[in-house]
Amino acid sequence: MKREKIKRHLADPEFFQENRMDPVSDHKWYETETEALREEEMTWRHSLNGRWRFFYALNPDSVPEGFEKKTFSCEGWDTIPVPAQMELCGYGAPLYRDTDYPWDGIEAVKPHEVPEKENPTGCYVTTFTVPAQMKGKRIQIHFEGVETAFHFWINGTYVGYSEDSYTPAVFEITDLLKEGENKLAMEVYRFSSGCWLEDQDFWRMGGIIREVALTAVPDLHIRDLDVETDLDETYTDASANIRLTLDGSLSEEGEVCWCLLDGEIRMEKLHEMDEKEILSGCEKIRNGKAEISLDVPSAKLWSAELPYLYRLILTVRDKDGNVCEAVPYLIGFRKVEIRDAVLLFNGKRLRLNGVNRHEFSPSKGRAIGMEEMEWDIRFFKKNHFNAVRTSHYPNQSAWYDLCDRFGIYVMDEANLETHGTWHTMKFEHTLPGDFPQWREAVLSRAEAMLERDKNHACIFCWSIGNESWAGKNLYDMSMYFRNRDKSRPVHYENVCHTPEWADTTDLESHMYASPEKAEAYLKNNPKKPYVLCEYAHSMGNSTGNLDEYTKLLDKYPQYCGGFIWDYIDQALYKTGPDGKQFLAYGGDFGDRPSNYAFCADGVIFADRTLSPKMQEVRYLYQPYELIPEADGIVIRSRQLFETSESWKLCWTLEKEGRILRRGTSDVVVNPGEEVKVPCDLALPEEAGEYVRTARLLYKEATSYAEAGEEFCFGQSVETVEKTEPEFGCGTEPEVVEGDFSLSIVGTGFRLTFDKVTGKLVACKIGKKELVYDGIHTLKPEFWRAPTDNDAGYHMAEKCAPWKLASLYPQVKKVDIRKESGFVTVETEYLLFSGVTCKVSIQVDGQGTMKVCETYDGFPDTPAMPCFGMSWKLPKEFDQITWYGVGPEETYCDRKCGGKTGVFRATAADGMTPYVRPQECGNHVETRWMELTDQEGSGIRIESDGTFEFSVLPYTCHEIESAEHAYELPAAYASVLRILDMQTGVGGDNSWGAWAHEPYIVKGEEARTFTFYVRLLG
Repeated sequence: MKREKIKRHLADPEFFQENRMDPVSDHKWYETETEALREEEMTWRHSLNGRWRFFYALNPDSVPEGFEKKTFSCEGWDTIPVPAQMELCGYGAPLYRDTDYPWDGIEAVKPHEVPEKENPTGCYVTTFTVPAQMKGKRIQIHFEGVETAFHFWINGTYVGYSEDSYTPAVFEITDLLKEGENKLAMEVYRFSSGCWLEDQDFWRMGGIIREVALTAVPDLHIRDLDVETDLDETYTDASANIRLTLDGSLSEEGEVCWCLLDGEIRMEKLHEMDEKEILSGCEKIRNGKAEISLDVPSAKLWSAELPYLYRLILTVRDKDGNVCEAVPYLIGFRKVEIRDAVLLFNGKRLRLNGVNRHEFSPSKGRAIGMEEMEWDIRFFKKNHFNAVRTSHYPNQSAWYDLCDRFGIYVMDEANLETHGTWHTMKFEHTLPGDFPQWREAVLSRAEAMLERDKNHACIFCWSIGNESWAGKNLYDMSMYFRNRDKSRPVHYENVCHTPEWADTTDLESHMYASPEKAEAYLKNNPKKPYVLCEYAHSMGNSTGNLDEYTKLLDKYPQYCGGFIWDYIDQALYKTGPDGKQFLAYGGDFGDRPSNYAFCADGVIFADRTLSPKMQEVRYLYQPYELIPEADGIVIRSRQLFETSESWKLCWTLEKEGRILRRGTSDVVVNPGEEVKVPCDLALPEEAGEYVRTARLLYKEATSYAEAGEEFCFGQSVETVEKTEPEFGCGTEPEVVEGDFSLSIVGTGFRLTFDKVTGKLVACKIGKKELVYDGIHTLKPEFWRAPTDNDAGYHMAEKCAPWKLASLYPQVKKVDIRKESGFVTVETEYLLFSGVTCKVSIQVDGQGTMKVCETYDGFPDTPAMPCFGMSWKLPKEFDQITWYGVGPEETYCDRKCGGKTGVFRATAADGMTPYVRPQECGNHVETRWMELTDQEGSGIRIESDGTFEFSVLPYTCHEIESAEHAYELPAAYASVLRILDMQTGVGGDNSWGAWAHEPYIVKGEEARTFTFYVRLLG
């Protein structure tokens, strides 16, 4: 094929496929019923995955001429694994963009045209021999996913072309094959007209990213399997209508015999289950078609809670009764409806505890395999996610099978996003819009997804794409889905901006609406169910105020819930300047311009370790609310279908981490029911704080949790006769006064203050010094290392005076007073522009310090990132014990999921590995904390109320100055921050929103913070 013709194919939006077979269902087929029952690897499928010969060309014009021919030698070429992303194998560089197209600022590309100078092209070559068991049959080749377009040849003969990176492209190649070795050559392009439809917020990479395989097709073959299920009005009896399309040389005659098997399939392997046949029959094949209708009285229904599946076995026989193939398929009976603007599943109002999921691995990019998919599905089930949006493209077929078996509701989204055509709010080139030349391309993408995935019980909704504005082509896509499949609603968010196209979606959908905006819609006579297809933007240290969203689920039945953005940080492994591997983000591969760390917005890190954000998400998504009271535990079920029989109830009564009483019991709570389980959680008369904890634990191991693991929990905290911290009791302090310093000396300790600055310059316990330097000890703290949400809000610019106040507070006056029972050192600071604060440190004869920080509040003063004190200690003081909320970091707007108890950690543990260093390691509602060395020497912090704290190896200013963890110095100190309050982390979005009003430390408001420092020797 001539180069000019290839380039015309790439540039023409109306040329998006050639010779590609029509899309069909993703069923498997086997030679015998026995194989079908075992449902193992298809003997009639032969994978071509492995190492292929590879040549990397800068553009299609640089491709070696004739490389597809049988006579062309690829000696000297590299090899590359298939599947894999080209860029992660060393060919080109990954490029991260959010809305911009990848050529923006690199090459001047006219709207809707294709780059010519830089269009990386991978030339792939492999050879294969058709396996013996597949010979004599029709052979098809399956490309499960190729980014972003390709031509290919068999034995030098051109076969076809395809775009759409994430749905299968299947071609008939029987007549092109030869006995023995065959040559497959592919030309894979990064950029084609199809790229204008694939402007998703992710790493821009290319290559063969999913399996390539051959399949053998018998002479009588079920080409397509279309299962339509329904339930009666009482959601009791089920029915199915199964339409079969057959092809092959014998497709005009024969019959299909079938049987429906009933067994507890769910998550286990099928051939290990005890199944029984409940229905069977045979249907004649007429004109290549057959249809099966069946009824199942009192059917066991599929849901995410109880993913019950039946198994259908189809046996195809020719006119002489010979078995041509056997096809197994799992069927779930369920029904999705919208009634009175409420989304119903099997007649119950559906609550979506969802997350958006990219297919991603830090080493593989989007070329993930079963290992990652199985890890993800188990993680979702263990952490109470019940729904996934396939943002923003169809996933590998195996993912839907896992969601069927494990139980996850899926919003299946077509491979369509054109954000870069309208993000400047200039709409003359917005795609797909009303452009007739783009209509068939987008409809093809809709058809490819629906036809492959249509039979999966897990899919409750079709989504026509993401952030592609509005227009006739999108509306036509929505109508295609409705006309082709009347059993599922259609979703599309972007028409919330264009009311004239509101009929494009059956669900009212808004991205990143604040809880207040969401509630405003829900209060105003909603016409459609309301879903947040993206919310709680979890970039960096984020996911604050998530509870404000989840509370709406209990108030408004029209609210379906939403999908957190997003599941996993998109960060890629790279070797740093120190020779160590790190997780890199946009710009780290020379990809400039870039959107930098905007790719890292998951609730788990890219290496699939858990972020502290998951503590909050898991709690707020849990399906039971547990409320411990003095005489029992109230349990409220949010389940729709499942009872609590799989879990046992355990409870404890504790005082500062010491268990006083405990118990267990079996409990049965029906779906949607509230019960109270009697137990003795009455408080003793002894003064102190008591914590009641109720937990549901797994009775038996599942495929994602061990027996005895916690399923969900609830706590309540009560105080009996609150006691104040002791201070000023005992001996008079011994004072040693010098010209420039003053010391308080006692048994085993010495505290020294600078008389000019008021700073604590020495804190000796025996021979150990707890002051790292004379500058950073008990100094006012108003700053934090900006989070990603802070950066989006421009906090550093808006709150800049508070950074100056933290770094360079000016001492206005120091007053040292010797009073009965203690010594007072009071320092007044000028912070900036007439704004002041005072710090009073009183020391008694035991060396206990009562610290009081006072701020009077000043009009027109910006909000503070935090209000409190900091103390830099030598590195060896890094052992932390605290009584408060934990074990993960918490913030005033992200604390619901923490437990109150006694926890232990180290300073290094506090450095949460966000890809861009930022504020981290905070702990709220702390009653006391201790910071010691390995031998137990150090300090204990207490307060009249509660406080916040963190201990990190760095100051907030050092963290702020680093864009990567490797830029931080070697740990040299332990930096303790003792805070009255820190502004919340926020989470509505990361491009302008900040923390909500109740969680902001306001500069206009007066504050007084008092705490006590006790010496531990």
